[in-house]
Amino acid sequence: WTRTHKAPEASARTMDGCGGDGRRPRAVFMAFGTHGDVFPIAALAAAFANDQQQYTVVFITHSAHQSLSTHLAVSKVRYMPVASPPALASEQLDNISYDSVQSNAGPESFSRRKEIIQTEHRKACLASVEEVFGNDPSIHSDFIVINFFALEGCHLAELFQVKCIIAAPYFLPYSAPSSFERQFKQSFPLLYKYFQEAPPNTVCWTDITHWMWALFMESWGLWRNDCLNLSPIPYTDPVTNLPLWHVRAESPLLL
Repeated sequence: WTRTHKAPEASARTMDGCGGDGRRPRAVFMAFGTHGDVFPIAALAAAFANDQQQYTVVFITHSAHQSLSTHLAVSKVRYMPVASPPALASEQLDNISYDSVQSNAGPESFSRRKEIIQTEHRKACLASVEEVFGNDPSIHSDFIVINFFALEGCHLAELFQVKCIIAAPYFLPYSAPSSFERQFKQSFPLLYKYFQEAPPNTVCWTDITHWMWALFMESWGLWRNDCLNLSPIPYTDPVTNLPLWHVRAESPLLL
């Protein structure tokens, strides 16, 4: 654990069992990337499902990791695949087909086709998480666990009002650009102040510079606004674009 404050519900063994309507709590584990990125999170999902049998547990990852499904099924974890590839190389793209890519579309640049795959990937993530959380109101024990290549889950946790936990089997694979703080302060001075003045155990500037800076990239803003109906910028009001001064979210737990 990288934080000293308590995990959600104090510990796994004290998590409550059901919502007020008797529904089982739900845990979504979402991990993308290659084997080394995904398999440790799958192991967490299986162990959690074995230990906390009152939960409905789901694992979302690439269809290329289909081999995990049998192992997860033993622990009664539902495997939900998405069609995006674990890694993108220009030669791979020639063999990838989505509904939005017409067979007669002609040659496309690598960046354009990568953008199409990203769009379809996020659409599939939304559909999968919506299938889990979309029909019933969330309860306090619901949560999403993601790795650092599944930041979609962080935005989707906000959409469905559930906790988001980050699990990293190794050190952070990327760091903020050297100009990030200067540009952020210049573009969002009030939001910068909001994070700088954060009370203990709430989202603060240290969280942003450590890993959360990636949530503020422009491509996320478009997706949040156009597809999730959230404010383009996290922790701001969708109407005024001002910081949510009256709301202080708990700092996400990082494993």
